[in-house]
Amino acid sequence: MSNSGYHRPHRRRNFRRGLAISLILICIIMLLADRQQKSMLASGRLTTDDASSKIMGFIATPIRGTEALFDNAENRINAFEDNISLRAEVARLQDFENKVLDMEMRVKRFEDMLAINSSSDLPDTKIIARAISESKGPFVHSALLNVGRNKTVKLGDAVMTTDGLYGHVISSGSVSSRVLLLNDLSSRISVMSQRSLARAILVGNNTDSPKLNYVSDGADWQTGDRVVTSGDGGVLPRGLQIGTIVMKQEDSFSVDLFYLQNPVDWVWVYPFTPISVPEDLPPSDQFAPETSIQENLPQENLGPETVIKEVSE
Repeated sequence: MSNSGYHRPHRRRNFRRGLAISLILICIIMLLADRQQKSMLASGRLTTDDASSKIMGFIATPIRGTEALFDNAENRINAFEDNISLRAEVARLQDFENKVLDMEMRVKRFEDMLAINSSSDLPDTKIIARAISESKGPFVHSALLNVGRNKTVKLGDAVMTTDGLYGHVISSGSVSSRVLLLNDLSSRISVMSQRSLARAILVGNNTDSPKLNYVSDGADWQTGDRVVTSGDGGVLPRGLQIGTIVMKQEDSFSVDLFYLQNPVDWVWVYPFTPISVPEDLPPSDQFAPETSIQENLPQENLGPETVIKEVSE
């Protein structure tokens, strides 16, 4: 056998190996080229976007200027009418301000004459908190605050939002507290009309419009009246705004709550000390019935003549 015939299978094997290696190298080169092309396209796209944004901004500048010019022109046209209406409003408010200052001076004088303490029931200090969660189920409406006894929050404190009363604290932990909302089924607070000072009890019903109960006959409640806390019972401060009156049915008033107008995030707690009920004091000796003259006199000295003399005196 010749040497050429012996080396022929070895050459074929080397050829196949070289072909496979060449194909692998070609695939690797194509993959790298594709990635490079994508990065080049991406960078080119970003460059194009930057350039187009600058061009569009430059083109939009005179357009925006033209729009602003027309807007200013419209404002200038209405400036004269606005000036007249504003002058009339200022004159009206000045007259109202003079009346308010005069009434304030009179009230202050009467308070000084009668020695009335005109300080508000609202506390001066506020505890800022955040309502981190709300539970609005079919049977309970409450909220969780991120402050507790670490900020001197205690049971019964009123919780306010920027719009109105949110509820009152029913439990206080070390770093959190639970608030019972006004529309909860268990909520009962004393309220009054800011216009007529008529009293009632605001009862929660797990809806957005709790109702007024225990309204006395002849009480002056009207649709649109602002409802505030009355302070009766000494549980909550007086004057916290709650909502407005709406008439749902005949002789049935409901209250649209102010705090439901906007989402609740930040709130503040009023540290309020409820008025304590006076304790039953034992009867004092000074209220004991006076003893009769006969009990104070010696029994052996009492005779008919002595009794007649005491009665005549």
